Amino acid sequence: MKIPYPISLQLLAISFKIHKNHFSTTAAATNTNLTTLFNKYFDRTDVYSWNSLIAELARGGDSCESLRAFSWMRKLDIKPNRSTFPCAIKSCSALFDLNSGKQAHQQALVFGFESDLFVSSALIDMYSKCGKLSNARVLFDEIPRRNIVTWTSLITGYVQNDDAHEALMVFKEFLFEKSEGNGEEVGTSVDSVAMISVLSACSRVSNKAVSEGVHGVAIKVGLDKVMGVENTLLDAYAKCGEVSLSRRVFDDMAEKDVVSWNSMIAVYAQNGLSTDAFEVFHGMLRAGGGKYNEVTMSTLLLACAHEGALRVGMCLHDQVIKMGYVNNVIMATSIIDMYCKCGQAEMARNAFDGMKEKNVRSWTAMIAGYGMHDRGLVKPPGYSLVELKGRVHVFLVGDKEHPQHEKIYKYLEELSVKLQEAGYVPNMASVLHDVDEEEKEMIVRVHSEKLAVAFGVMNSVPGSTIHVIKNLRVCGDCHTVIKLISKIVSREIIVRDAKRFHHFKDGLCSCGDYW
Repeated sequence: MKIPYPISLQLLAISFKIHKNHFSTTAAATNTNLTTLFNKYFDRTDVYSWNSLIAELARGGDSCESLRAFSWMRKLDIKPNRSTFPCAIKSCSALFDLNSGKQAHQQALVFGFESDLFVSSALIDMYSKCGKLSNARVLFDEIPRRNIVTWTSLITGYVQNDDAHEALMVFKEFLFEKSEGNGEEVGTSVDSVAMISVLSACSRVSNKAVSEGVHGVAIKVGLDKVMGVENTLLDAYAKCGEVSLSRRVFDDMAEKDVVSWNSMIAVYAQNGLSTDAFEVFHGMLRAGGGKYNEVTMSTLLLACAHEGALRVGMCLHDQVIKMGYVNNVIMATSIIDMYCKCGQAEMARNAFDGMKEKNVRSWTAMIAGYGMHDRGLVKPPGYSLVELKGRVHVFLVGDKEHPQHEKIYKYLEELSVKLQEAGYVPNMASVLHDVDEEEKEMIVRVHSEKLAVAFGVMNSVPGSTIHVIKNLRVCGDCHTVIKLISKIVSREIIVRDAKRFHHFKDGLCSCGDYW
């Protein structure tokens, strides 16, 4: 490419855009000069010049212009080489442009570059981002010898398309191939980008054993001290409800960035440990761990919401205004949620009315605030999940479909006696008003989370932690019962409901009975 030293690729990229778009502005003379510059120094007959231009436009975020350059190159009948396609295909990915991606794929096939690892990896990424995972998988399976970029493209594709289990299966296939197929050590082939993608899948699966297994791989290949890996690992453990493990990862980090600090604050806030959340924030300020941002403020507002800390929340609201984040939709929604959960619907409404832009979450937060104590609202059916020995068990209210349902109800009857001895009185406020008192008591006894917890206690090793996921907010009666059960059976029980994590231990809950 015949470009003298003072002429940068970036300048030529700008010249190209002006040359193609013929801007009509007061700076017409400048545009003419840049066009002249492009015509003088850019060799339109040289494929390497075009490759450099396409890559520079793509790197600068000008994906449309990158594709236009690729199209213009082809119109001039310049034959592409293996370096032409990756950036052009990545531009299709950035635009989620499946049609252009398919055309680039077809041309790569025609010129014999489809099997090139960088081209095929870009194609897998493009099909994944466009939601065509079946195409991505077919292409992946046809590659005779894959590298870590190819594997990572497919794993990331499954994660981005909310199929974390399949992403982990692909990683398992990768480990098997490296250990059995060609004898190559995993550590020589896996990189931090791949590890972050796999740990992101762990975050979505929320399985402690899986997260620990991947953590072990990271340690084995020497990637456990890479900051991006540590940040993602922290989140993966948090999604399993393992706050102590998240904190251990955080404390072991040699260096922390703002993502690290925000992640740890969010873990405590989401688990109802508001005091710990603010302690980490103060530690962030003392350590100079990067200037706190809107994410930090949003997580702190969540901590206030879970604690009912109105005064602190109001101080944070003032700080948000000073920082200029008040028009940020996510931030404003956090403020509304905080005021609602602190019982200040009018202040929430003032914040809501002051929003320049509103999204679904903003409206949902405001509506939920008004309806928080309205028992007449229609709710979807509740269900609870508990995973034991690799199998997920689902329970509905009054469930009699589970193979062990008779044993579960018998065990609950035995627990009922111990609960009453501990002073338990059924709280039937969450049951419909048109049901008589005896029937109400029966209904609250068979809520799905009680069934899931009872099943977990019956079928797990004494002393082990029980993990339950509930699709709705845990009702007051179940919350009381699970607290007492945790003390009676000496177990830690972690329930993740629609609002937060609840850590039950020794008859207490991490939320302090405020949720």
